[in-house]
Amino acid sequence: MPGPPVRTRVDHCAVMSPYGVTVGSSSENHDASETVTTRRVFAGPLGTDVRPSDRIVSLDGSEKWEVVGRPLVFPLTSLARVEAALKEVTG
Repeated sequence: MPGPPVRTRVDHCAVMSPYGVTVGSSSENHDASETVTTRRVFAGPLGTDVRPSDRIVSLDGSEKWEVVGRPLVFPLTSLARVEAALKEVTG
């Protein structure tokens, strides 16, 4: 059973557009609603504990993202990092 939410600050990280996508990465649902789903990628330092049930929140709280699937660890590249696919649903 999950416990209460715990906030953990992660420095030297970024939320960015998915690779190969120049502007945004969003879709709109046109079933008489104003739902917009936006996808991004979280990149954090090696050792960052990111789990499929986590949420990523900006420091000011204005952006909230859900982790989608299992994060990837890239330990052997020049940009060693942890990456996780993110999704934001608004509307």
